[in-house]
Formats: sequence, structure tokens, C-alpha cells
Amino acid sequence: MRNKKIILIAVITLLSCYLQAQHKDVQQIFVAISEEEVYDLYNQMLDSARLSNWFLYPGNLELFGVSRFKEIESKDTLMKFVQRCDWQSKDKYICDRFYRSYISNNMPIDFYERFLKYLEQLNKIENYFIKEDIINPLYVIRTILINQYESGKLNKEDSIKARGLIEEIILRLINDDHNYRGLIPYKELGIYDKYMTDKIHQALINVIENPFYPTEYLDFYMSKQDTLSIDTVGIPNSTKEKIIKGRLYSLTKEDWIYYPRFSEFLFYKKLGEEWGGLSSGQAYLKRKRDEFREKGYLPINYIEEYAYQKQDKLLIKHLKGFKKKHPDYPLKYF
Repeated sequence: MRNKKIILIAVITLLSCYLQAQHKDVQQIFVAISEEEVYDLYNQMLDSARLSNWFLYPGNLELFGVSRFKEIESKDTLMKFVQRCDWQSKDKYICDRFYRSYISNNMPIDFYERFLKYLEQLNKIENYFIKEDIINPLYVIRTILINQYESGKLNKEDSIKARGLIEEIILRLINDDHNYRGLIPYKELGIYDKYMTDKIHQALINVIENPFYPTEYLDFYMSKQDTLSIDTVGIPNSTKEKIIKGRLYSLTKEDWIYYPRFSEFLFYKKLGEEWGGLSSGQAYLKRKRDEFREKGYLPINYIEEYAYQKQDKLLIKHLKGFKKKHPDYPLKYF
């Protein structure tokens, strides 16, 4: 065990070095075999996500990214991250900077309880952006707890604890992650409906009554925007002229390197002119601000869909009140 732990610590120490490379021809796999190592490994991956800003540009293979967590049947491996690799041709094996993530579904209830407490300590605003689509184990832990709870194999104490943790996770998804997708039966088997409690119901009413993302989220999002992506410094004038005049057939290999950045600049330059003479940088920031989460509204449509399907009279009453206050939000049923 000691040798395994030494190896793991070495792997974690080298992790940031591995993640800097755009492609690796040898697949990297990072494993945690104890609870302490779970936190160390998770922190390393989270730090890489922070540095990468992948959450601002999802799908960009040049940046570091992580998938949603999946379950693994294991008592020895508690957490694992596996680099995504693929055969590009018969003799070309390419690895990018995207990692598939896994967590054991075979641990005691107390392990998941402690891990949830650890996650609660992390910055909620940062969490929403960084872990909205990546490095977010809440969904899979919820599923693991539900499966253990419904298996009938837990003792009475663990059964009560599991049910309470399921409610806690759902409340956290609603209040902190602003995620209501579990409400819709055909989306995720109606998890919220099946485990609906008075606290969860009230949390949904609170969302309808306070339907905007906190202003801190917009501030955090805007603080991460970088106009360097449309900066034209260093782009040769000859390259600019070819792109402006649409002579793409004459672009050299070096010209194509600058093409994406200068094309973005031209797009925002034109947009700035249409918006009353803004600079390309000002237009870029204005567009990002305007695009933020559907004018800042929380995804009320999921709650509406649930209320309609279940004919939840109390939620429907609040949704009708919401529509009067916010007629610009496109409700489907009310």
C-alpha cells in the first residue's frame, strides 16, 4: 500500500506537467486508492480546469477538459481520470487534453457524505461555472445513493442517511448549481419528482420568485473574458489584406494561423459599428454580457415543464404570477 501511495503522489505531482501538452501518444491514467488521495487528485484536476478556462470555451481540444463523472464497480479504485485517446490512422495514436472521470459506486454511505461536505467548502460561484458541466460529481453521487437506497441492502441507519443525502444533493443542485433538469420524467426518470419533499418544493417556488442568476455570477463570468482572442497584434498586414479582400485561396500556411483571430476581430469590428461606434473589444464584451444565460434568467422552463406534467397547482400559481412580472420570458404552457 505504501508503494502504491508513493506512486500516486508522484503521478499527482507530475499531473500539471502532463496537462500542459496538447497531445500525448501514451495514454495517461490517474488513480486514487484512498479517501485522502481522492481529495488530492480531485483538487489537481480542478486546478487544471481553473487554469484552462475550458468552461468558457467548451469543446476546445487545445484546452484541458473533464467529462461528467461515471460510476465504476470497484472497492480498490475510488476515483480515476482517463485521458481520451484515439487512433487517427493505422499507425497514429493521438491523445488530447480531455479526461474521462470515474468514481466508485461501491463505497460506504459515510464516504459519500464526507465527500459532499468537502465539496460544500469550495467556492459556490466558481463551482457553478467550473463544475456546471465538468468535474461535477453531484449527479453521479446522487445516482449511486439512489441505487444503494433502493437496493434494500442498507441497514436502517444508512438508509435514513442516504435518503437525507439525496434530498441534500437535490437542494444543492437547485440552490447552488441552478440545475432543474432532474424534474422532467422523460429526462432523468423524474428523480426530483420521486424524491420530492417539502423543502425541495419550496426551493422551486423560491426559484420562480427570484428567477435571475446572482449578479456575482455575471461579474465572475465577465472577469474571465479575454479580448486577446481578437487582438490583431503581430498579424502581418499582407495577411490582413488577403482576409479583408476575401482572397482565401492565396492564404499561406502562416496566414491560416492568423485567420481565426483576425476573422473574429472583423466580426466584432462590424458589430461595434452597428452598435453605435463601439470598438471591437467593447463589442466583444457587450455581446458576452448580453448572451449571459438568456438575459440572466434561471432555466424556469424546466420547472414549468414539471408543473405542467404533474399539474402541480401551487407551482402553476407561482408560474402564472411569474409570467405577469416577466412577460419577456418564453413560458410554453402558462
